This record gives sequence, structure tokens and C-alpha cells, in this order.
Amino acid sequence: MRLATLSGVDAKAIVGSTVAQISDKFKWKIDPTLLFFRRVCGRVVKKDPVTGIEYPVPFATVVVEDTDCSLLAYFPHGWPWGWYYPLFCHREVLATVHTDACGNFCAYIPRFDIDWILRWRHHRICFPIIFKRPSLADLIEKLHLYPVPKDPIGPPRPGPDPSPLDRLATMSLAGIEALGGGTARALAQRVQGAQLSRSLGGKPAFDEQALSVRAFDRELPPPLPAALQQVRSGSANVVAQRGADPHEAVRATIASQIGIDAKALAQLDLNRFIGPFFRCIDVILPEWQRIVDVPDITFRVMQDVDGDGDEETIYSEGYFDVRWNAGPIPPVTLVASSIAKESRTCDTPIVPCTNTPELLFAGLMPITDPAYFDDVNGYAKRPNKPFPPIPPRPVAETPFLGVLQLYGCVNVPNAAFYRVLASFNGGPFNAITGLSWNIYPLPSGAPHTVVPDASGWYPVLPNPTDFHPANMVIEWPTPTLGKYQLKIETGTGTKAHIGFGNTVAIQVDNTAPSVLFSKLSWKFTTEPDAALDLPSRNLLVNCPTIRRGSPARDIEVQFETLVSAHHLRDATITTHGCGGGSFTLLTAPADTTHWHQTVSDNSVALSGRYKLDASSLEGAYGFTCQANSRAMNPAGSDNGHLLDWNYDPIYSYVIPQVEVAIVNA
Repeated sequence: MRLATLSGVDAKAIVGSTVAQISDKFKWKIDPTLLFFRRVCGRVVKKDPVTGIEYPVPFATVVVEDTDCSLLAYFPHGWPWGWYYPLFCHREVLATVHTDACGNFCAYIPRFDIDWILRWRHHRICFPIIFKRPSLADLIEKLHLYPVPKDPIGPPRPGPDPSPLDRLATMSLAGIEALGGGTARALAQRVQGAQLSRSLGGKPAFDEQALSVRAFDRELPPPLPAALQQVRSGSANVVAQRGADPHEAVRATIASQIGIDAKALAQLDLNRFIGPFFRCIDVILPEWQRIVDVPDITFRVMQDVDGDGDEETIYSEGYFDVRWNAGPIPPVTLVASSIAKESRTCDTPIVPCTNTPELLFAGLMPITDPAYFDDVNGYAKRPNKPFPPIPPRPVAETPFLGVLQLYGCVNVPNAAFYRVLASFNGGPFNAITGLSWNIYPLPSGAPHTVVPDASGWYPVLPNPTDFHPANMVIEWPTPTLGKYQLKIETGTGTKAHIGFGNTVAIQVDNTAPSVLFSKLSWKFTTEPDAALDLPSRNLLVNCPTIRRGSPARDIEVQFETLVSAHHLRDATITTHGCGGGSFTLLTAPADTTHWHQTVSDNSVALSGRYKLDASSLEGAYGFTCQANSRAMNPAGSDNGHLLDWNYDPIYSYVIPQVEVAIVNA
């Protein structure tokens, strides 16, 4: 019917025909572009509720549906967002696809279906905005880093306006989190780390596509008015007037505001909401409004999470996941429910096995190849190399952190079970116990959880390459700090000892660098340096404030930090302004940044003298030190394997900062 409406051809003449038949029969009546398909891609993930890390959900079934909904729109006064309550939805399946090992999927959708959605919205003022979920980029665009608009007749501002990523890199993390939540803060930390890598000669692996991620990855409840909340609770007089059922009272109250029969809201459930979305600001909309037959493409995701042969729904009730654009359609991210079986790994190495038990890979990095890894001392040799004063860069001593997927071979003669033994800093070997992980049969099937017994024994899979991830021996959450020696022990069906594999040392460091602000003080530029040591000029106090007089005078600030780490990569100190001015560095740039020059170079003192002109605006100015550990994780999520591990990643860092109020008084 949609194709018929768009083309003017009777729907009955189209039913039961293939695209090729329609194209041939109606070549002069139907625009051939309507018979094309557009690809919509996305990713299914499960988000860790503590860290916010998104792990892929592999080999899940994604059902793409053509959906028509009638919605009750709610635009609360004073809020920048709007919410929707579904009243009735009709869904038809367009395609069924499966996610790959990384949780990715792509589906082809008829062009006429997409054109129908675009035209429907185009004919309704502001709805293309209303049905747009805010992304991180949208939130960043709403920040005005230049509080003073460009003067059309004054001198132009030097250089182009900063990109969203540049803006994100200059903002305080606290402000970003207040605006966009923990997801925005995590993204900002990645951006700032990437910017620092670039400034120090590294190769940042960051894509602006990350800014298209939804700012709110789950539905947030709307701020219902107090009167309506009273109706829902059954405590308002309106309940007595319109019946004892609070739900009926709610429907009657809203229906009276809209001016429709309450029966039209029979399916309304205020516990089922969609949002937030951008609300329209171009026209005045009533607080409540009914919208009929909204077309959209939605998704359902299913996975057999309990191994009973039937797939359970892990994502549903998805609305407006696709950001419909006239150009390329950005990828969608579907956040699965807590019952989903996620994978902590995506790409896997090709593991060559013989008849000997061996540990061969940590993530995608070979740990028995001396070109990449020192298996005696336990360090990766290529990532985060030192920067000596005179090139070339020597071999690195880079430890691992986070969860390591260790790959190897356990399918050896007579082996029915295996376990992994660990020795800490030369101590006795003990079995690693209590660790489990998910594996996925290929090409499809219910995920299987690998579980050990109390002594750490795991069953030997007779066909490890029939699963994803193939040949993974253990998924090891690395301890805090130290050198661990690992080896495989194989056992018979009764878990009697058969033999040991190779011993591999792995250095781990999950600690963050330590930063101490040793001095932050100020003076007028006309004063001697001794003024920096006056007690009244110390800014390392509660509510630090610089009073630069009225009229304002030029000032200087001395900023010094002490940085140390078990495995220091680099550190740098910076300042940031409030948009109406910025500090100028007076001392040598080399004093404000440092990259470890040797593998034992793990502490540094940084200092900088900064000047702020009297013409700079009053406001909050900041002083920041970012210190990065050189520890990394070789799982491949940062594409280090594509660079043959010759790169400079950032995983563990601290960014302490002090905000100072500068006033003309």
C-alpha cells in the first residue's frame, strides 16, 4: 500500500509480484529508484552497568520490522525534551538477520518504505526534529564555548570554529557528565586521550562516528506534572469524580486536555514511555497531543540465553532507533537487556596447535614471539615505546591491564580437562579458579557458559574451532600489579595430572598514575616572583579565587605538579579558559609535558608559568594535569593489531584539575 500510494499504482496490481516483475510491468509508472534497497547497519551490545563498557552480543537474531504506531505525545513545559506513549502499534517483519562475532548486523530495507517515512515526516511541521533522539554530538553542539557571538563588523575570530571533538576535548569532564551523563564523560576521556596522543606524536585511534551514539541509551521517565501523579496514585479529587480506577482517571484527565473521547486512549499506559526526544521549538505545541499512524523501522533482538532451544527477546519495544537522513544513514546501537549473553572479545587470533599444551596469545598479541613480547619478563615490546632525546625509540616494557583473553592449545593426547596455574612474583603455582565465560557455537546455536570445577579444571572441547572465540583457554581478569607466570596443566578424565605446558610471564598493572599539585599560585605581572609565595596567593585552597583588581591588571600563575606511576607513559599540564580568554605559556613547552625516555623513567616534575591579560573576561579558569600509564590491553578493540602493535594507546590515566575563579575586584 505504501508503494501504491507513492506511485499511484493500484495496490492489487502489485500484490504477489517480485521487484523484477514490478519493475518490468510498471517501468513507466513507478519511479525505479523506489524499487531499490537501502542498507541499515547497527550493533547489538550489552552495557556493563558499572563501567559503561559496551560488549558485543554475537550471533543474535535481529528482526527488522515495518511499524506503524499511534502515539500520545507529551511535551512538558520548560523541558527541552519530549516523550511519547504508544497507544497502538502494528508491526510487519521486513528482514531477519544475525549479528556477527562483534555484534554487528546489516539489513536491506525497501527504498519505498524509507521514502514513505521521510515524506510522512516532511509533511508534518517539526516532526523530523521531534522523532530525533539526541546524540552526544547534538548535546555538544548546544554548548556555547564562545559566550560572546562573533561580531559581524569586528575582526574575525582566528581560524575555523572548533569541531565537536575539539570542543569536547577542551571541556571539563564534570561539565560533560552533567550534560550527557556517564556515556558522554567516557567519550570525552577517550577524546582527550586521543588529542594528547596526537600532540605527543602518537597515532590516536578515534572516530568522529562515536559522536552519533545516542546520548540517552535507555528510555528515561518523563517529568509528569504533580496533578497527574496524584491522579495515578488515586489521591486526587478527580479520581472520586471520574471513578475509582486511577488509570481511567488518568486517561480521562488527558483526554479532556486534548479534547478527544477517553476511549481513544484505552491502550494508554504511563509506565510505557519512549524518550527523551528533541521537542519542537519552532511552533507552540500543546502539552499533550495525539499523533496517528507514525511509520518507522524498528528492531527486535532474540537470543537463546537459557539453552532450551527457544530464543528469548533481549531487545524489544525499540522506537525511532534509526536516524533517518537524506544522505547516509548512521549506524544504530541496540542495547540489549541484562539477560543477554555478551562476549568480551570480538576478533580472535588464528591459533596453531600441536600435541603440546601451550599459551600462545594474549588477546591478538602473540606472547611466544620475541619480536612482540618478552615472555621471560612479561612485557609487550612494541606499544608505548620510550621517547629518548636521540632517536630511535628503544624496545618498550609495556604491561597488560584489564581482562585478558588467553588463547592456546589444550587438545593434546589423553587430555579431558585442563586448568591454568599462576605464580605471583616467583611464588608457588596455584590454579586460577572461579572464572567463567561465554562461547558461541558456529554458525548458530545457544551460547554456552564455560564453567570450571572448584579446583579450576575446565573440560577440553573436542572441536574448539567450532566455537567463537576459538581456542580461548581462559578469560583472565588481571590482578592489580605484579609479575605473574602462567602455564597450562592437562588432566585425564579423572583429572589426574598428564603434563604442563610452556611457562609465560605476564606483567600486569591496573593502577593509575599518581599526581600531586605541588604549587599553584599567582601574582600581578609587575610584582617580583616572591609574591608567588605569599599565603594569600596560594590557589591550592578551598574555593580558590584570583582578585585582579578594578580595573583589571595582567596576572601570572605558577603551576607545578609531581607525577609518578609504576609504568609511566607520559604526563602533561594544561590550562583552559572560560571562552572569553585564555592563558599564555611563558616558560618552555618542554617543561609542561614529558614522555618517559627509558623504561625506568616513571616519575617527573612538571611546571609552567602562565600569563592572563587584563582584557580576558572574568570567569572560571582551570589547571589540569593528565598522567597516563603505559599499560594496555591487546584485545584489538583499538586496532593496534592493524598497526602491528607499533602504536601508543592510552587505557589507564588520571586527569585531576583545579578550577579557579578570576574576578575583577
